[in-house]
Amino acid sequence: MCGIVGYISNKEKLKLAKFMTMIKSLDYRGYDSWGVSHLSDKINLIKEIGKIENTDLPGESNLILGHTRWATHGGVTKENAHPHLSNDKNISLVHNGIIENYQELKSKLDGFNFSGQTDSEVLTNYIQSKLTEDTLSSFAQILPDLKGTYAIGFLKRGENKIYFARKDSPLVLGIGKDEKILSSDVTSFFDRTKTVIYLEDGDYGYIEGNSVKIFNSGEEVERKKSTITWDIDKARKGEFEHFMLKEISEQVDVINQVLIQDSKNISSIVNDLKTKNIFMVACGTSYNAALAAEYEFLKQGIMPKVIRAHEFRSYSKFVDKNSIVLAISQSGETIDLIDALKSIKNSGAEIVSIVNVQGSTLDRMSDKRIYMNVGPEICVLSTKSYTASVSILMLLAGCITDTYETSKANLTEIIRQIYYLTSENSRKYTKELSQLLRYTKHLFTIGRKRDYPTAMEAALKIKEVSYIHAEGFAGGQIKHGPIAMIENGTPCIVFVSNKNNSEILSNAQELKSRGAFIIGVSDKNHDVFDFWIKVIGPDKYSPILRTIPIQILAYYLAVLKGLDPDKPRNLAKSVTVK
Repeated sequence: MCGIVGYISNKEKLKLAKFMTMIKSLDYRGYDSWGVSHLSDKINLIKEIGKIENTDLPGESNLILGHTRWATHGGVTKENAHPHLSNDKNISLVHNGIIENYQELKSKLDGFNFSGQTDSEVLTNYIQSKLTEDTLSSFAQILPDLKGTYAIGFLKRGENKIYFARKDSPLVLGIGKDEKILSSDVTSFFDRTKTVIYLEDGDYGYIEGNSVKIFNSGEEVERKKSTITWDIDKARKGEFEHFMLKEISEQVDVINQVLIQDSKNISSIVNDLKTKNIFMVACGTSYNAALAAEYEFLKQGIMPKVIRAHEFRSYSKFVDKNSIVLAISQSGETIDLIDALKSIKNSGAEIVSIVNVQGSTLDRMSDKRIYMNVGPEICVLSTKSYTASVSILMLLAGCITDTYETSKANLTEIIRQIYYLTSENSRKYTKELSQLLRYTKHLFTIGRKRDYPTAMEAALKIKEVSYIHAEGFAGGQIKHGPIAMIENGTPCIVFVSNKNNSEILSNAQELKSRGAFIIGVSDKNHDVFDFWIKVIGPDKYSPILRTIPIQILAYYLAVLKGLDPDKPRNLAKSVTVK
Protein backbone atom coordinates (compact mmCIF):
# COMPACT_ATOMS: atom_id res chain seq x y z
CA MET A 1 0.00 0.00 0.00
CA CYS A 2 3.03 2.23 -0.46
CA GLY A 3 4.38 4.02 -3.51
CA ILE A 4 7.60 3.25 -5.36
CA VAL A 5 9.33 5.28 -8.07
CA GLY A 6 12.78 4.60 -9.50
CA TYR A 7 14.27 6.70 -12.32
CA ILE A 8 17.30 5.93 -14.47
CA SER A 9 18.65 7.54 -17.64
CA ASN A 10 21.77 7.10 -19.70
CA LYS A 11 21.62 10.71 -20.91
CA GLU A 12 19.51 13.08 -18.82
CA LYS A 13 20.06 14.02 -15.22
CA LEU A 14 16.65 14.55 -13.70
CA LYS A 15 16.16 17.41 -11.27
CA LEU A 16 15.20 16.12 -7.85
CA ALA A 17 12.37 18.67 -7.77
CA LYS A 18 10.87 17.01 -10.85
CA PHE A 19 11.34 13.56 -9.37
CA MET A 20 9.54 14.72 -6.24
CA THR A 21 6.45 15.56 -8.28
CA MET A 22 6.53 11.96 -9.55
CA ILE A 23 6.73 10.46 -6.10
CA LYS A 24 4.16 12.94 -4.73
CA SER A 25 1.70 11.69 -7.35
CA LEU A 26 1.74 8.38 -5.45
CA ASP A 27 1.26 9.76 -1.96
CA TYR A 28 -2.35 8.57 -2.02
CA ARG A 29 -0.83 5.07 -1.76
CA GLY A 30 1.04 5.99 1.43
CA TYR A 31 1.57 9.24 3.26
CA ASP A 32 2.95 8.41 6.70
CA SER A 33 6.49 9.20 5.56
CA TRP A 34 8.60 9.49 2.42
CA GLY A 35 12.16 9.29 1.25
CA VAL A 36 14.49 9.66 -1.73
CA SER A 37 17.96 8.31 -2.47
CA HIS A 38 20.11 9.29 -5.43
CA LEU A 39 23.51 8.20 -6.61
CA SER A 40 26.61 10.32 -7.14
CA ASP A 41 29.93 9.12 -5.80
CA LYS A 42 27.91 7.87 -2.83
CA ILE A 43 24.27 7.15 -2.04
CA ASN A 44 22.61 10.36 -0.84
CA LEU A 45 19.57 9.82 1.34
CA ILE A 46 16.70 12.12 2.38
CA LYS A 47 13.83 10.91 4.59
CA GLU A 48 10.96 12.75 6.27
CA ILE A 49 7.83 11.99 8.30
CA GLY A 50 4.39 12.96 7.03
CA LYS A 51 3.05 14.01 3.67
CA ILE A 52 5.22 15.50 0.95
CA GLU A 53 4.71 19.22 1.47
CA ASN A 54 7.71 20.60 -0.45
CA THR A 55 8.86 19.14 -3.75
CA ASP A 56 11.57 21.74 -4.33
CA LEU A 57 14.61 19.61 -3.50
CA PRO A 58 17.94 20.90 -4.89
CA GLY A 59 20.21 18.82 -7.09
CA GLU A 60 19.90 16.35 -9.92
CA SER A 61 20.84 12.77 -10.75
CA ASN A 62 20.39 10.14 -13.44
CA LEU A 63 19.70 7.43 -10.84
CA ILE A 64 17.01 8.12 -8.22
CA LEU A 65 14.87 5.93 -5.99
CA GLY A 66 11.88 7.15 -3.97
CA HIS A 67 9.11 5.87 -1.73
CA THR A 68 5.95 6.98 0.07
CA ARG A 69 5.16 4.82 3.08
CA TRP A 70 1.98 3.51 4.69
CA ALA A 71 3.18 1.93 7.90
CA THR A 72 2.72 -1.81 8.47
CA HIS A 73 5.83 -3.00 10.33
CA GLY A 74 7.23 -0.41 12.72
CA GLY A 75 5.96 3.02 13.68
CA VAL A 76 5.99 6.25 11.70
CA THR A 77 9.59 7.40 12.15
CA LYS A 78 12.44 8.58 9.95
CA GLU A 79 14.30 5.37 10.79
CA ASN A 80 11.43 3.26 9.45
CA ALA A 81 10.90 5.38 6.34
CA HIS A 82 12.21 4.15 2.98
CA PRO A 83 14.61 4.01 1.20
CA HIS A 84 16.68 1.92 3.58
CA LEU A 85 20.47 1.99 3.47
CA SER A 86 22.49 -1.16 4.08
CA ASN A 87 25.13 -1.25 6.82
CA ASP A 88 27.93 -0.93 4.29
CA LYS A 89 26.08 2.03 2.67
CA ASN A 90 26.32 0.40 -0.75
CA ILE A 91 22.65 -0.56 -1.19
CA SER A 92 19.54 1.61 -1.09
CA LEU A 93 16.23 -0.28 -1.15
CA VAL A 94 12.49 0.39 -1.28
CA HIS A 95 9.90 -2.29 -0.62
CA ASN A 96 6.12 -2.69 -0.69
CA GLY A 97 4.49 -5.71 0.91
CA ILE A 98 5.35 -7.78 3.97
CA ILE A 99 8.29 -10.15 4.45
CA GLU A 100 6.67 -12.60 6.83
CA ASN A 101 9.89 -14.37 7.84
CA TYR A 102 11.93 -11.22 8.44
CA GLN A 103 12.71 -12.23 12.04
CA GLU A 104 14.21 -15.47 10.79
CA LEU A 105 16.29 -13.57 8.24
CA LYS A 106 17.35 -11.06 10.89
CA SER A 107 18.62 -13.86 13.14
CA LYS A 108 21.12 -14.75 10.43
CA LEU A 109 22.60 -11.24 10.30
CA ASP A 110 25.19 -11.37 13.09
CA GLY A 111 27.10 -8.13 13.43
CA PHE A 112 24.52 -6.01 11.58
CA ASN A 113 23.04 -2.90 13.18
CA PHE A 114 19.39 -1.85 12.78
CA SER A 115 18.08 1.64 13.36
CA GLY A 116 14.35 0.83 12.90
CA GLN A 117 11.81 -1.95 13.28
CA THR A 118 10.84 -2.74 9.68
CA ASP A 119 11.01 -5.94 7.71
CA SER A 120 12.30 -3.81 4.82
CA GLU A 121 15.45 -2.75 6.68
CA VAL A 122 16.12 -6.43 7.44
CA LEU A 123 15.65 -7.22 3.74
CA THR A 124 18.13 -4.50 2.76
CA ASN A 125 20.86 -5.94 4.96
CA TYR A 126 20.01 -9.52 4.08
CA ILE A 127 20.63 -8.63 0.45
CA GLN A 128 23.94 -7.03 1.44
CA SER A 129 24.97 -10.23 3.21
CA LYS A 130 24.28 -12.37 0.14
CA LEU A 131 25.34 -10.22 -2.81
CA THR A 132 28.36 -11.16 -4.88
CA GLU A 133 30.00 -9.33 -7.75
CA ASP A 134 27.26 -10.81 -9.97
CA THR A 135 24.45 -8.77 -8.44
CA LEU A 136 21.61 -10.13 -10.55
CA SER A 137 22.53 -13.78 -10.09
CA SER A 138 22.94 -13.51 -6.33
CA PHE A 139 19.73 -11.47 -6.03
CA ALA A 140 17.86 -14.23 -7.87
CA GLN A 141 19.18 -16.77 -5.36
CA ILE A 142 17.97 -14.62 -2.47
CA LEU A 143 14.34 -14.37 -3.61
CA PRO A 144 13.32 -17.96 -2.67
CA ASP A 145 14.38 -17.14 0.91
CA LEU A 146 11.67 -14.46 1.16
CA LYS A 147 8.27 -15.51 2.47
CA GLY A 148 5.40 -13.08 1.94
CA THR A 149 4.68 -10.39 -0.61
CA TYR A 150 6.99 -7.87 -2.18
CA ALA A 151 7.66 -5.27 -4.79
CA ILE A 152 11.36 -4.52 -4.43
CA GLY A 153 13.55 -1.89 -6.02
CA PHE A 154 17.17 -1.26 -5.11
CA LEU A 155 20.28 0.40 -6.41
CA LYS A 156 23.87 -0.50 -5.68
CA ARG A 157 26.74 1.95 -5.48
CA GLY A 158 29.06 1.54 -8.46
CA GLU A 159 26.35 0.21 -10.78
CA ASN A 160 24.12 2.28 -13.03
CA LYS A 161 21.09 -0.01 -12.66
CA ILE A 162 17.92 -0.36 -10.63
CA TYR A 163 17.17 -3.96 -9.68
CA PHE A 164 13.61 -5.13 -9.06
CA ALA A 165 11.48 -8.12 -8.12
CA ARG A 166 7.75 -8.66 -7.78
CA LYS A 167 5.53 -11.12 -5.92
CA ASP A 168 1.85 -10.34 -5.18
CA SER A 169 2.48 -6.60 -5.10
CA PRO A 170 2.12 -4.29 -8.13
CA LEU A 171 5.17 -3.14 -10.04
CA VAL A 172 5.36 -1.66 -13.54
CA LEU A 173 7.99 -0.26 -15.87
CA GLY A 174 7.70 2.99 -17.79
CA ILE A 175 9.65 2.80 -21.06
CA GLY A 176 11.06 6.06 -22.42
CA LYS A 177 13.58 6.52 -25.20
CA ASP A 178 16.59 7.23 -23.00
CA GLU A 179 15.05 6.66 -19.59
CA LYS A 180 13.33 3.89 -17.68
CA ILE A 181 11.06 4.17 -14.66
CA LEU A 182 10.17 1.57 -12.04
CA SER A 183 6.91 2.26 -10.21
CA SER A 184 4.00 0.79 -8.32
CA ASP A 185 1.54 2.88 -10.36
CA VAL A 186 1.54 4.38 -13.86
CA THR A 187 0.22 7.71 -12.56
CA SER A 188 3.77 8.58 -11.47
CA PHE A 189 5.14 8.68 -15.00
CA PHE A 190 2.47 8.97 -17.67
CA ASP A 191 3.40 12.60 -18.30
CA ARG A 192 6.85 11.31 -19.36
CA THR A 193 5.91 8.14 -21.22
CA LYS A 194 2.73 6.23 -21.97
CA THR A 195 4.55 3.01 -22.82
CA VAL A 196 4.41 0.55 -19.97
CA ILE A 197 5.37 -3.03 -19.13
CA TYR A 198 3.31 -4.72 -16.42
CA LEU A 199 5.52 -7.12 -14.49
CA GLU A 200 4.11 -10.50 -13.49
CA ASP A 201 4.50 -12.52 -10.31
CA GLY A 202 7.97 -14.01 -10.06
CA ASP A 203 9.54 -11.44 -12.39
CA TYR A 204 12.88 -9.95 -11.42
CA GLY A 205 15.64 -8.15 -13.27
CA TYR A 206 16.97 -4.64 -13.77
CA ILE A 207 16.50 -1.48 -15.78
CA GLU A 208 19.17 0.72 -17.33
CA GLY A 209 18.74 3.93 -19.26
CA ASN A 210 18.55 2.13 -22.59
CA SER A 211 17.60 -1.43 -21.71
CA VAL A 212 15.33 -3.68 -19.65
CA LYS A 213 16.13 -7.21 -18.52
CA ILE A 214 13.34 -9.37 -17.07
CA PHE A 215 13.72 -12.91 -15.75
CA ASN A 216 11.36 -15.48 -14.26
CA SER A 217 12.31 -18.89 -12.85
CA GLY A 218 15.87 -18.34 -13.99
CA GLU A 219 15.00 -17.69 -17.63
CA GLU A 220 14.98 -14.36 -19.45
CA VAL A 221 11.45 -13.45 -20.56
CA GLU A 222 9.79 -10.89 -22.79
CA ARG A 223 6.84 -8.93 -21.47
CA LYS A 224 4.66 -7.10 -23.94
CA LYS A 225 4.53 -3.34 -23.98
CA SER A 226 1.17 -1.62 -23.44
CA THR A 227 0.03 1.93 -24.01
CA ILE A 228 -1.65 4.03 -21.32
CA THR A 229 -4.85 5.53 -22.65
CA TRP A 230 -5.75 7.71 -19.65
CA ASP A 231 -6.05 11.46 -20.12
CA ILE A 232 -3.33 13.13 -18.04
CA ASP A 233 -5.73 15.90 -16.99
CA LYS A 234 -7.75 13.28 -15.11
CA ALA A 235 -4.82 12.98 -12.70
CA ARG A 236 -4.79 16.72 -11.97
CA LYS A 237 -7.12 18.61 -9.65
CA GLY A 238 -7.67 21.49 -12.06
CA GLU A 239 -10.06 24.05 -10.55
CA PHE A 240 -11.04 21.76 -7.66
CA GLU A 241 -9.46 22.03 -4.23
CA HIS A 242 -9.45 18.27 -3.74
CA PHE A 243 -9.50 15.18 -5.95
CA MET A 244 -12.49 13.81 -4.06
CA LEU A 245 -14.78 16.62 -5.16
CA LYS A 246 -13.36 16.54 -8.69
CA GLU A 247 -14.00 12.81 -9.00
CA ILE A 248 -17.52 13.11 -7.59
CA SER A 249 -18.18 15.75 -10.24
CA GLU A 250 -16.92 13.45 -13.01
CA GLN A 251 -19.67 10.88 -12.55
CA VAL A 252 -21.68 12.05 -15.56
CA ASP A 253 -18.65 11.16 -17.66
CA VAL A 254 -18.50 7.80 -15.87
CA ILE A 255 -21.92 6.81 -17.23
CA ASN A 256 -20.93 7.92 -20.72
CA GLN A 257 -17.80 5.76 -20.55
CA VAL A 258 -19.73 2.75 -19.26
CA LEU A 259 -22.04 3.05 -22.25
CA ILE A 260 -19.06 2.68 -24.59
CA GLN A 261 -18.59 -1.08 -24.24
CA ASP A 262 -17.93 -3.85 -26.72
CA SER A 263 -21.40 -5.28 -27.28
CA LYS A 264 -19.98 -8.67 -28.28
CA ASN A 265 -18.03 -8.90 -25.03
CA ILE A 266 -21.10 -7.93 -22.99
CA SER A 267 -23.30 -10.43 -24.85
CA SER A 268 -20.79 -13.23 -24.33
CA ILE A 269 -20.64 -12.55 -20.58
CA VAL A 270 -24.43 -12.27 -20.30
CA ASN A 271 -24.88 -15.64 -22.03
CA ASP A 272 -22.65 -17.19 -19.37
CA LEU A 273 -24.55 -15.43 -16.58
CA LYS A 274 -27.75 -17.05 -17.82
CA THR A 275 -26.39 -20.58 -17.57
CA LYS A 276 -23.81 -20.61 -14.76
CA ASN A 277 -23.75 -20.20 -11.00
CA ILE A 278 -22.76 -16.61 -10.28
CA PHE A 279 -20.35 -15.49 -7.55
CA MET A 280 -19.65 -11.80 -7.03
CA VAL A 281 -16.42 -11.25 -5.11
CA ALA A 282 -15.12 -7.89 -3.89
CA CYS A 283 -14.04 -5.77 -0.92
CA GLY A 284 -15.20 -2.49 0.60
CA THR A 285 -16.98 -0.16 -1.80
CA SER A 286 -16.80 -2.75 -4.58
CA TYR A 287 -18.59 -5.20 -2.31
CA ASN A 288 -21.34 -2.65 -1.69
CA ALA A 289 -21.64 -2.17 -5.46
CA ALA A 290 -22.13 -5.92 -5.89
CA LEU A 291 -24.80 -5.99 -3.17
CA ALA A 292 -26.59 -3.08 -4.84
CA ALA A 293 -26.69 -4.89 -8.18
CA GLU A 294 -27.77 -8.19 -6.60
CA TYR A 295 -31.35 -6.92 -6.38
CA GLU A 296 -31.50 -6.34 -10.13
CA PHE A 297 -30.20 -9.86 -10.82
CA LEU A 298 -32.85 -11.24 -8.45
CA LYS A 299 -35.48 -9.30 -10.35
CA GLN A 300 -34.30 -11.06 -13.53
CA GLY A 301 -34.75 -14.47 -11.89
CA ILE A 302 -31.06 -15.08 -11.20
CA MET A 303 -29.61 -15.44 -7.71
CA PRO A 304 -25.90 -14.54 -7.44
CA LYS A 305 -23.87 -15.16 -4.30
CA VAL A 306 -22.16 -11.95 -3.13
CA ILE A 307 -19.08 -12.70 -1.01
CA ARG A 308 -16.41 -10.56 0.61
CA ALA A 309 -13.10 -11.52 -0.95
CA HIS A 310 -11.35 -12.30 2.33
CA GLU A 311 -14.07 -14.88 3.11
CA PHE A 312 -14.12 -16.46 -0.34
CA ARG A 313 -11.84 -19.41 0.38
CA SER A 314 -14.60 -20.89 2.55
CA TYR A 315 -16.82 -20.97 -0.54
CA SER A 316 -14.20 -22.06 -3.07
CA LYS A 317 -15.13 -25.75 -2.89
CA PHE A 318 -18.51 -24.85 -4.37
CA VAL A 319 -16.91 -23.17 -7.40
CA ASP A 320 -16.48 -25.36 -10.49
CA LYS A 321 -16.60 -25.31 -14.28
CA ASN A 322 -20.28 -24.38 -14.11
CA SER A 323 -19.46 -21.20 -12.19
CA ILE A 324 -18.74 -17.64 -13.25
CA VAL A 325 -16.94 -15.32 -10.84
CA LEU A 326 -17.48 -11.57 -11.20
CA ALA A 327 -14.42 -10.03 -9.54
CA ILE A 328 -14.70 -6.29 -8.87
CA SER A 329 -11.81 -3.94 -8.07
CA GLN A 330 -10.86 -0.43 -9.13
CA SER A 331 -7.11 -1.01 -8.83
CA GLY A 332 -7.06 -4.66 -9.84
CA GLU A 333 -4.40 -5.20 -7.16
CA THR A 334 -6.52 -5.79 -4.04
CA ILE A 335 -4.62 -8.57 -2.31
CA ASP A 336 -7.68 -10.26 -0.72
CA LEU A 337 -9.36 -10.45 -4.12
CA ILE A 338 -6.25 -11.75 -5.87
CA ASP A 339 -5.84 -14.37 -3.13
CA ALA A 340 -9.50 -15.38 -3.51
CA LEU A 341 -9.06 -15.97 -7.24
CA LYS A 342 -5.91 -17.99 -6.68
CA SER A 343 -7.95 -20.33 -4.48
CA ILE A 344 -10.06 -21.32 -7.52
CA LYS A 345 -7.23 -21.43 -10.04
CA ASN A 346 -7.83 -25.07 -10.94
CA SER A 347 -11.63 -25.10 -10.55
CA GLY A 348 -12.43 -24.48 -14.21
CA ALA A 349 -14.57 -21.47 -13.27
CA GLU A 350 -14.72 -18.50 -15.61
CA ILE A 351 -13.31 -15.29 -14.10
CA VAL A 352 -14.77 -12.02 -15.35
CA SER A 353 -13.27 -8.85 -13.93
CA ILE A 354 -14.82 -5.42 -13.60
CA VAL A 355 -11.69 -3.34 -13.24
CA ASN A 356 -10.37 0.13 -13.93
CA VAL A 357 -6.62 -0.43 -14.31
CA GLN A 358 -5.71 -2.18 -17.53
CA GLY A 359 -2.75 -4.51 -17.17
CA SER A 360 -3.34 -4.95 -13.44
CA THR A 361 -3.01 -8.35 -11.78
CA LEU A 362 -6.78 -8.87 -11.81
CA ASP A 363 -6.96 -7.93 -15.48
CA ARG A 364 -4.31 -10.51 -16.35
CA MET A 365 -5.91 -13.24 -14.22
CA SER A 366 -9.29 -12.87 -15.93
CA ASP A 367 -10.79 -14.85 -18.78
CA LYS A 368 -12.91 -11.85 -19.73
CA ARG A 369 -12.98 -8.31 -18.47
CA ILE A 370 -15.05 -5.14 -18.52
CA TYR A 371 -13.12 -1.93 -17.99
CA MET A 372 -14.59 0.88 -15.91
CA ASN A 373 -12.75 3.44 -18.06
CA VAL A 374 -13.04 6.15 -15.38
CA GLY A 375 -9.42 7.27 -15.66
CA PRO A 376 -7.20 7.56 -12.60
CA GLU A 377 -9.01 7.79 -9.27
CA ILE A 378 -6.57 9.59 -7.01
CA CYS A 379 -8.67 10.14 -3.89
CA VAL A 380 -8.30 7.21 -1.51
CA LEU A 381 -12.09 6.96 -1.28
CA SER A 382 -13.84 5.34 -4.22
CA THR A 383 -16.60 7.50 -5.68
CA LYS A 384 -16.67 7.41 -9.45
CA SER A 385 -15.44 3.80 -9.53
CA TYR A 386 -18.42 2.85 -7.32
CA THR A 387 -20.79 4.41 -9.84
CA ALA A 388 -18.97 2.64 -12.67
CA SER A 389 -19.15 -0.73 -10.92
CA VAL A 390 -22.87 -0.46 -10.17
CA SER A 391 -23.58 0.79 -13.71
CA ILE A 392 -21.71 -2.09 -15.35
CA LEU A 393 -23.40 -4.68 -13.14
CA MET A 394 -26.82 -3.13 -13.80
CA LEU A 395 -26.07 -3.18 -17.53
CA LEU A 396 -25.25 -6.90 -17.33
CA ALA A 397 -28.36 -7.66 -15.28
CA GLY A 398 -30.54 -5.70 -17.69
CA CYS A 399 -29.21 -7.60 -20.68
CA ILE A 400 -30.42 -10.90 -19.20
CA THR A 401 -34.00 -10.14 -20.25
CA ASP A 402 -33.63 -7.03 -22.44
CA THR A 403 -31.48 -6.22 -25.45
CA TYR A 404 -28.13 -4.52 -25.02
CA GLU A 405 -29.47 -1.34 -26.65
CA THR A 406 -32.46 -1.25 -24.30
CA SER A 407 -30.22 -1.67 -21.25
CA LYS A 408 -27.99 1.14 -22.47
CA ALA A 409 -30.98 3.38 -23.06
CA ASN A 410 -32.24 2.72 -19.52
CA LEU A 411 -28.87 3.68 -18.08
CA THR A 412 -28.78 6.84 -20.19
CA GLU A 413 -31.90 8.05 -18.37
CA ILE A 414 -29.96 8.89 -15.20
CA ILE A 415 -27.32 11.14 -16.79
CA ARG A 416 -29.45 14.25 -16.32
CA GLN A 417 -30.12 13.39 -12.68
CA ILE A 418 -26.42 12.84 -11.97
CA TYR A 419 -25.60 16.17 -13.60
CA TYR A 420 -28.09 17.87 -11.27
CA LEU A 421 -26.86 16.04 -8.15
CA THR A 422 -23.22 16.97 -8.80
CA SER A 423 -23.98 20.58 -9.78
CA GLU A 424 -22.67 23.49 -7.74
CA ASN A 425 -26.16 24.40 -6.50
CA SER A 426 -26.80 20.89 -5.21
CA ARG A 427 -23.39 20.82 -3.55
CA LYS A 428 -24.13 24.11 -1.76
CA TYR A 429 -27.38 22.69 -0.39
CA THR A 430 -25.64 19.57 0.90
CA LYS A 431 -22.95 21.76 2.44
CA GLU A 432 -25.66 23.29 4.64
CA LEU A 433 -26.38 19.83 6.05
CA SER A 434 -22.70 19.30 6.79
CA GLN A 435 -22.79 22.43 8.98
CA LEU A 436 -25.57 20.82 11.03
CA LEU A 437 -23.69 17.51 11.39
CA ARG A 438 -20.22 18.92 11.89
CA TYR A 439 -19.96 18.02 15.58
CA THR A 440 -21.87 14.75 15.36
CA LYS A 441 -20.21 11.75 17.02
CA HIS A 442 -22.59 9.02 15.82
CA LEU A 443 -24.76 8.71 12.73
CA PHE A 444 -26.94 5.98 11.28
CA THR A 445 -28.17 5.23 7.77
CA ILE A 446 -31.07 2.94 6.85
CA GLY A 447 -32.73 1.65 3.71
CA ARG A 448 -34.77 -1.30 2.49
CA LYS A 449 -34.18 -3.68 -0.41
CA ARG A 450 -31.83 -2.06 -2.94
CA ASP A 451 -31.49 0.97 -0.63
CA TYR A 452 -29.91 -1.19 2.07
CA PRO A 453 -26.56 -1.43 0.19
CA THR A 454 -26.90 2.32 -0.39
CA ALA A 455 -27.13 2.81 3.36
CA MET A 456 -24.01 0.69 3.83
CA GLU A 457 -22.04 2.61 1.21
CA ALA A 458 -23.22 5.95 2.63
CA ALA A 459 -22.06 4.99 6.12
CA LEU A 460 -18.73 3.78 4.73
CA LYS A 461 -18.09 7.08 2.95
CA ILE A 462 -18.92 9.16 6.01
CA LYS A 463 -16.76 7.17 8.41
CA GLU A 464 -13.84 6.86 5.97
CA VAL A 465 -13.34 10.57 5.45
CA SER A 466 -14.96 12.43 8.38
CA TYR A 467 -14.18 9.87 11.13
CA ILE A 468 -17.77 10.12 12.37
CA HIS A 469 -18.98 6.76 13.65
CA ALA A 470 -21.54 5.82 10.99
CA GLU A 471 -23.40 2.53 10.62
CA GLY A 472 -25.70 1.35 7.85
CA PHE A 473 -28.68 -0.91 8.55
CA ALA A 474 -31.56 -2.52 6.73
CA GLY A 475 -34.80 -0.80 7.76
CA GLY A 476 -36.27 -4.07 9.00
CA GLN A 477 -33.26 -4.63 11.24
CA ILE A 478 -33.47 -1.54 13.44
CA LYS A 479 -35.99 -2.99 15.91
CA HIS A 480 -33.72 -5.97 16.43
CA GLY A 481 -31.07 -4.07 18.38
CA PRO A 482 -29.82 -0.89 16.64
CA ILE A 483 -32.74 1.30 17.82
CA ALA A 484 -31.25 1.08 21.32
CA MET A 485 -28.51 3.45 20.12
CA ILE A 486 -30.97 6.23 19.27
CA GLU A 487 -31.17 9.19 21.63
CA ASN A 488 -32.30 12.78 21.34
CA GLY A 489 -30.70 14.44 18.30
CA THR A 490 -29.08 11.33 16.79
CA PRO A 491 -28.84 11.94 13.01
CA CYS A 492 -30.38 9.19 10.87
CA ILE A 493 -30.19 9.27 7.08
CA VAL A 494 -33.15 7.43 5.60
CA PHE A 495 -33.19 6.35 1.95
CA VAL A 496 -36.79 6.28 0.75
CA SER A 497 -37.88 4.63 -2.49
CA ASN A 498 -40.33 6.28 -4.87
CA LYS A 499 -42.79 3.38 -4.62
CA ASN A 500 -43.79 0.97 -1.87
CA ASN A 501 -42.15 3.17 0.74
CA SER A 502 -44.59 2.85 3.64
CA GLU A 503 -42.36 0.44 5.60
CA ILE A 504 -39.20 2.56 5.46
CA LEU A 505 -41.23 5.68 6.36
CA SER A 506 -42.62 3.74 9.32
CA ASN A 507 -39.05 2.89 10.34
CA ALA A 508 -38.15 6.58 10.09
CA GLN A 509 -41.09 7.48 12.32
CA GLU A 510 -40.00 4.88 14.88
CA LEU A 511 -36.55 6.47 14.98
CA LYS A 512 -37.96 9.98 15.21
CA SER A 513 -40.23 9.02 18.12
CA ARG A 514 -37.03 8.11 20.03
CA GLY A 515 -35.53 11.53 19.32
CA ALA A 516 -33.68 10.95 16.02
CA PHE A 517 -33.02 13.81 13.61
CA ILE A 518 -34.30 12.41 10.30
CA ILE A 519 -32.54 13.26 7.06
CA GLY A 520 -34.58 11.97 4.15
CA VAL A 521 -33.14 11.13 0.74
CA SER A 522 -36.05 10.73 -1.66
CA ASP A 523 -38.05 12.22 -4.52
CA LYS A 524 -40.66 13.74 -2.16
CA ASN A 525 -40.46 15.64 1.11
CA HIS A 526 -42.29 13.47 3.64
CA ASP A 527 -43.62 14.82 6.96
CA VAL A 528 -41.23 12.71 9.01
CA PHE A 529 -38.16 14.45 7.55
CA ASP A 530 -36.30 17.14 9.50
CA PHE A 531 -34.03 17.73 6.50
CA TRP A 532 -34.73 16.67 2.92
CA ILE A 533 -32.29 15.85 0.11
CA LYS A 534 -34.20 15.69 -3.14
CA VAL A 535 -33.19 12.85 -5.46
CA ILE A 536 -35.35 12.05 -8.46
CA GLY A 537 -34.95 9.18 -10.87
CA PRO A 538 -35.98 5.52 -11.15
CA ASP A 539 -35.69 3.31 -8.08
CA LYS A 540 -33.73 0.87 -10.23
CA TYR A 541 -30.73 3.21 -10.16
CA SER A 542 -31.17 4.46 -6.60
CA PRO A 543 -27.84 2.88 -5.46
CA ILE A 544 -26.10 5.40 -7.73
CA LEU A 545 -28.39 8.41 -7.45
CA ARG A 546 -29.00 8.33 -3.69
CA THR A 547 -25.33 7.70 -2.89
CA ILE A 548 -23.98 10.79 -4.67
CA PRO A 549 -25.36 13.37 -2.19
CA ILE A 550 -23.81 11.42 0.68
CA GLN A 551 -20.46 11.36 -1.11
CA ILE A 552 -20.71 15.15 -1.22
CA LEU A 553 -21.85 15.32 2.42
CA ALA A 554 -18.88 13.21 3.49
CA TYR A 555 -16.55 15.51 1.57
CA TYR A 556 -17.85 18.69 3.22
CA LEU A 557 -17.82 17.10 6.67
CA ALA A 558 -14.13 16.36 6.22
CA VAL A 559 -13.33 19.86 4.97
CA LEU A 560 -15.26 21.55 7.79
CA LYS A 561 -13.37 19.45 10.32
CA GLY A 562 -10.03 20.45 8.79
CA LEU A 563 -9.32 16.96 7.45
CA ASP A 564 -7.78 16.00 4.12
CA PRO A 565 -10.56 14.23 2.17
CA ASP A 566 -8.11 12.83 -0.36
CA LYS A 567 -5.93 11.08 2.21
CA PRO A 568 -7.90 9.91 5.26
CA ARG A 569 -5.90 8.57 8.16
CA ASN A 570 -4.88 4.91 8.25
CA LEU A 571 -6.23 4.25 4.73
CA ALA A 572 -4.48 3.69 1.42
CA LYS A 573 -5.90 3.49 -2.08
CA SER A 574 -4.70 0.07 -3.08
CA VAL A 575 -4.81 -2.56 -0.32
CA THR A 576 -1.94 -4.81 -1.36
CA VAL A 577 -1.13 -6.33 2.05
CA LYS A 578 -3.36 -8.47 4.25
